[in-house]
Amino acid sequence: MNVLITTFRIAATALAWFGATVLFVLSPAIGSIASIVAIVVTILIAPAAMPARFWSVAGWRRGLPLLAFVALGLSLVVEAILVLFGGWATGMTTAEITLVALLVASLFILPANWSTLQQQPAVLIFIAAFVSLTICFAATAQQPGDMLFSTNFLGLLLAPVIYLLALRRPGGRTIAILAALLAAGAVVGALVGSYDVFIQHKERAIGWGAGGNLMARAVVPLGFMGLAGVLALRSRWRWLLLIGTAASLYALYLTGTRGVFVAVPVLGLLFVWALMRQLQASRIWYVAGVAVLVLATMGVGIVSPRFLGLGSVIEQLMGNTAVAQDYATIQRLQMWQAGWGALLRSPLIGFGWAHLSDAAKPYVLSMYHNDFFNSAVAAGIVGIVAWLATMLAPIVGVLAMPRDRFAGTRLYCALLLSLSFFIFGLTDMTFGYDLPTTLHAFLTAIVLGAFREPGPPEINPAG
Repeated sequence: MNVLITTFRIAATALAWFGATVLFVLSPAIGSIASIVAIVVTILIAPAAMPARFWSVAGWRRGLPLLAFVALGLSLVVEAILVLFGGWATGMTTAEITLVALLVASLFILPANWSTLQQQPAVLIFIAAFVSLTICFAATAQQPGDMLFSTNFLGLLLAPVIYLLALRRPGGRTIAILAALLAAGAVVGALVGSYDVFIQHKERAIGWGAGGNLMARAVVPLGFMGLAGVLALRSRWRWLLLIGTAASLYALYLTGTRGVFVAVPVLGLLFVWALMRQLQASRIWYVAGVAVLVLATMGVGIVSPRFLGLGSVIEQLMGNTAVAQDYATIQRLQMWQAGWGALLRSPLIGFGWAHLSDAAKPYVLSMYHNDFFNSAVAAGIVGIVAWLATMLAPIVGVLAMPRDRFAGTRLYCALLLSLSFFIFGLTDMTFGYDLPTTLHAFLTAIVLGAFREPGPPEINPAG
């Protein structure tokens, strides 16, 4: 049984890095496929997050359940291959049942690690958000298939697995590897965007199965999160991570996504603040950094008519919304009006994610292009609280940790995750879209688990 356990741990490590590469490097190109792969990989490696004492007795009571889990995992891989390449038309249901069985089995790591998990409020928030939303979706379901929309939030439920695994690899080496992966993902986004615009002659970069808006909401957080390496590391090579940020901004320019562009000055100011704070620089450098950021933002606005039009859109919204002339803005105002009306009709638990369009009638739409209204219509006040809690979880988690030399890096990452999640959700779906939700939850878990000095995780009793 020792051989089986050792083999599984080696395979789980390889799978974990594979899943991280797909999610953080390829997500700007392949969109939601990356989050699906990351979710499946997390389920498959979940037993590796069991506490060490669980494996201390390597007898049949440990080996047989693990062997059964591995057999199920291999069955899922075979079923997926047969469905994708073998034309097994009815095999999708079998694969889904196998995946659900694996998911249920993987959740046994939660009670087994409860004493560790309850020390980190952020992961508890993610679990509570998923459970509360699932209960609301079940209460409003009109058919069994309506419950499937809970899978959009699986990243929240599985974030504890990532957190527990990240706890085992703390320190600068993990930060350096993750920062490199994130920067590589931003570069991939720029390359894919360039291919779309200059080779395929598309009007906007959209990626492969991603779409311009989704691509932008993936590539910009990757580029700015990669700067954690600049803050945490001391090597002179760390400045190469700025290439990732530049690539993410170039990819954003190619997508022409205005809702994400609004976040760039905010995230830029956040990095300037974090860097100057880390370097203990004088105030003049803060001013210089802000000036460079303002000039860069103005430059992008000048060369992009689509981004330049943001000024007039904001001016119209600050004044009389009835005279708004931008078509996309008019659409969103109508969606938000419909969302407010739907919330008032079912304020407690909403209508369910499966019935967002039905709740909007007489308007014809599938979502509300705003996280507040999407959450409110789908799950009422419960949904609003779940959205707010998920958004603020990174900050709550960081404030609960004791200070060490990576404290500034953690705070930068937490503020970045929360601010980007909020701003992106103002004009498009972020909470409940599988890729942005999974990125938010998994990156939070990694920051809280691995962005610390080696040693047992402790919680700051003072908060």
